[in-house]
Amino acid sequence: MAGALALCAATASCLGHLPPCPAAGGPAWTELQSAHFRLRTDAAPDDARRVVTDLEQFQIATLFIVGAPIDLDTGRVPVVLLDHGWTDFMPRQFPGYFTHALFQPLVVMMTESRLSAPTVVKHELIHYLSGMIMARQPPWLAEGLATFYETLEYDVEAGRVTVGRPSADRLRGARLLGASNIESILAAKTIDPDDTSRFYAAAWITTHYLMNHRIEALRGYERALRAGATPEQAWTAAFGTETPRQLALAVRQYLDGGRYELLVYGFKPGPLAAPTVRALSDADAHATRALLYVTGARAGAVAPALAPAPAQSKAAAQRELAEARRQEPAHVMAGAIAHFMLDAPVDADQAAAATRAHAGDWLAWMLFAEASRQRGDGAGWNDAVARAVETSRGDRSIHLPFVAIPRRL
Repeated sequence: MAGALALCAATASCLGHLPPCPAAGGPAWTELQSAHFRLRTDAAPDDARRVVTDLEQFQIATLFIVGAPIDLDTGRVPVVLLDHGWTDFMPRQFPGYFTHALFQPLVVMMTESRLSAPTVVKHELIHYLSGMIMARQPPWLAEGLATFYETLEYDVEAGRVTVGRPSADRLRGARLLGASNIESILAAKTIDPDDTSRFYAAAWITTHYLMNHRIEALRGYERALRAGATPEQAWTAAFGTETPRQLALAVRQYLDGGRYELLVYGFKPGPLAAPTVRALSDADAHATRALLYVTGARAGAVAPALAPAPAQSKAAAQRELAEARRQEPAHVMAGAIAHFMLDAPVDADQAAAATRAHAGDWLAWMLFAEASRQRGDGAGWNDAVARAVETSRGDRSIHLPFVAIPRRL
């Protein structure tokens, strides 16, 4: 035990602002599972419960105002809430981010921010939820809905949801960038990476106009898309003979001085079920911190002058993984990060041990499938993939890269 404590403390001392791991006296890590989120954190219990509650309330309020069942099965999205050492992963100017890791979406937030602060998290959660409701969305609608609903404010005590309050940045962007290309974004199949600011500005102001003045047409357009119509068919069903050029002209007039109203909904659902809570092991904590280093390096690329250097983040992640696997050689999450995110080969013996210890864990079977592929075992790969698919069926947030069980190698 003394040796483990010394090594754990030595690992922490190499990692900048991070505190020691729990075994060396650092903060405990816990996992809270609610209906739609699985949150890992080093934060105090009250802070963790607050954030889980915020996330659940944001989701049910969003589903309510878009007309979807508030108990819609959207899977259980992983979340990491960090209380200590944020600047080891991300600049303080970025209080949260949304990414994808290990075949699932991932929300990362620092404890100091409420959900209302990291707008990017709300924006991407809207994308995630709207994609569950309406799989086919042209780019302008997808970004328009996300930029519009990211303004959602839910006053639980008053039982009121408010949405549509334009931020100064969105309004400024629309006025500077979004008036000239509205017609083109309505027909766009993709977003030009060199013109994203103009696209977002035009999509936001177009959706803002439709929500305030043409709500029935917008709802009709969405219903047609949900029913399987192409964007062109949905346009005709909702807007009739009106052309994108005509709509663009109306939106530009709206931007020049049109009136809008905040959309306010009365909403007071029943109390939320309390999340289940379990303590995480030291290996779990190290694996989670490794995940933060890897995903933080990706998210921090938007501000490379402020973020830690990628090479530094990768080295730190590898140290965290080494410590996690020293404590638990067959640790599933650590093995998955090492292979799927850092391109390390899979240790076949450890992968087999992981499936024996965690037979119901789809990620363990994904690792075993990769170990089978590495050694040319087609039958083993097929069997492991089948187990991964079967054990992941209960969570819609998991997106494995298989349409069907692949043929033998």
